[in-house]
Amino acid sequence: MPYEIEATATSVAKAEVLFKHLAVAEAWNEWGSFPTRARRVSEGEQSPNGVGAIRKIPPAREKVVEYDPPGHYAYVALSGLPVRDYRAVVDFEDQGTSSLVRWHARFDPLIPGTGPLLRVFFQRMLNSFAHRVARHAEHCEPGCPARLPNAL
Repeated sequence: MPYEIEATATSVAKAEVLFKHLAVAEAWNEWGSFPTRARRVSEGEQSPNGVGAIRKIPPAREKVVEYDPPGHYAYVALSGLPVRDYRAVVDFEDQGTSSLVRWHARFDPLIPGTGPLLRVFFQRMLNSFAHRVARHAEHCEPGCPARLPNAL
């Protein structure tokens, strides 16, 4: 049985800025809290961080499956998570003086009976991700990978 979760956050950063912080794997190191460094493993088909790009966001290995700057981004987990068929869709929507981050995920547990516990875990994770990227994008420092020329 598939499980679905969603997290939202608002930010005064524009959707374009938020999108860059999600699409550039190395930018996750600036706002995430990971035991090892996030990085792009291979480039996408049309752009380095676009569809087909493979990223290592510890502990997961992910593939970008939808890439429509600045408002829509989706990825699937290839390995590293205790679930199968993990797919996340992230939408960014400018709303005047703020932007909405909507992070939606769907997954199937690998081990029967673990779905409710995994739902709690992933809900907390997505809540943290949505709020962390929203806050960081508001006060991003010049050296952040998402701010580098040609980041996308």
